[in-house]
Order: sequence, then C-alpha cells, then structure tokens
Amino acid sequence: MNNTTNAYKYERVLPDSVDKVFSRLSHKLKDSGYVILSIVDIKETLKNSGLDPDFKPFYKMHVCKPKAAKEMIGSNDEYGLLLPCRIMITERGDKALLGMLRVSEVASNYLKEDRGKALQFEKELIAAMDSI
Repeated sequence: MNNTTNAYKYERVLPDSVDKVFSRLSHKLKDSGYVILSIVDIKETLKNSGLDPDFKPFYKMHVCKPKAAKEMIGSNDEYGLLLPCRIMITERGDKALLGMLRVSEVASNYLKEDRGKALQFEKELIAAMDSI
C-alpha cells in the first residue's frame, strides 16, 4: 500500500483493520526473532480511565531483538534511551496505519553514533512491516 519514510519515522498504510494488522505483525515479528516486550492498548487505557470510551483503536508495541540490544547497548549505554523499538498501529480513515520511530536517525543525530548498527536491525523491522 502506501509507505512513507522520513528522517525520524517509517509508516505504512494498509487496507485492513487495526486488529488484523496487529495480529499479523505480532506473528511476523516473533518469526523474525523479535520479542514483544509490551503492548499498550491506548483505547482500552482511555476507556478504563473514563476519558474516552469511543477512542479509535491504537496500539503501541515495544519490541526488541536481544542480539540487537546487546550489540547497541554494548557499544553505547545511551542506546538504552532509544530501546526498545516502538511501533504503533492505529486507524487512518478506514485503513490501518503502522508506524515506527527510526532509531538509526535518532542515534546518528543525538548520540553522534554511526547509524550502521541501528540501521541493520531497523531494516529488519521495516522488512517485517512490509511483508504483512
């Protein structure tokens, strides 16, 4: 479908429901060696807090590939500020929006690190997102 890349984010718009994209991405990430550390259901959180029972579906996933975390944090502790990788899944009109912060860009600009370490694993995440 539509893919958007800029300095700090990667996005993909899919013609499916948020829940279908969430399910397919979860399986693909696990198959690719990523661990889903946490899932935040923003809609449910707002509903349970009495703030907005009709908020659109919105998930935040915190994902990690242990090998990547070891390599990056092993080279610079401040990578710990950028990890785990964050992925969001929400609605855009009648489609699903899948987005990710590009850690390689933040590492390059903020940490002044060669972005090659982060870029290797970022490309894997983008490939997983593109394959669903």
